Amino acid sequence: MSMETFADIATRLCTACGMCCDGTMFQIVKMQPGDHPSELARLGMRIRHSHKESEYHMEQPCPALKGLRCTIYEKRPARCRLFHCQQLRLLETGGTTEEDAAALINKTRAQAAHVRELIEQCGLREDGQPLPERFERVMSTPVDEKLEPELAALREDLDNAMSGLRLALNREFRPPPLSE
Repeated sequence: MSMETFADIATRLCTACGMCCDGTMFQIVKMQPGDHPSELARLGMRIRHSHKESEYHMEQPCPALKGLRCTIYEKRPARCRLFHCQQLRLLETGGTTEEDAAALINKTRAQAAHVRELIEQCGLREDGQPLPERFERVMSTPVDEKLEPELAALREDLDNAMSGLRLALNREFRPPPLSE
């Protein structure tokens, strides 16, 4: 039996996850030197230019993500090529196993799905926006607890669910900030 490579295992985990591409973890992906925004736009990516910072970024969720697979994998932006979530980093250093990482991915994806369900129950249907933006849109609308007690309770559940998801993403998936 041949020895599996890290790349083989990472591919399995990534194609079971997709949270870095589906708008759960990130709202934008900043373009890096060597990226070609016009070429990415021709491939269907939503590229925006910030005149203030004079930089380009790609909006999430990524339109190239289909069934948890990247349809432009060979032409994806540099930041996408370089990104390794904490689970991949831990796997590479022996800090976790494929089975444990897969279990954590499944648990966190279920948390994200629950947040999406609660957002829809609050009246905001899927609109192609990143999950954090959708959450903020729901939470920014005032609710009178006396007139709409069910909606107020639902929003409290949503706030708690989003807090738990953010904690899991920050603790288990987002790489730690670079120390300067």
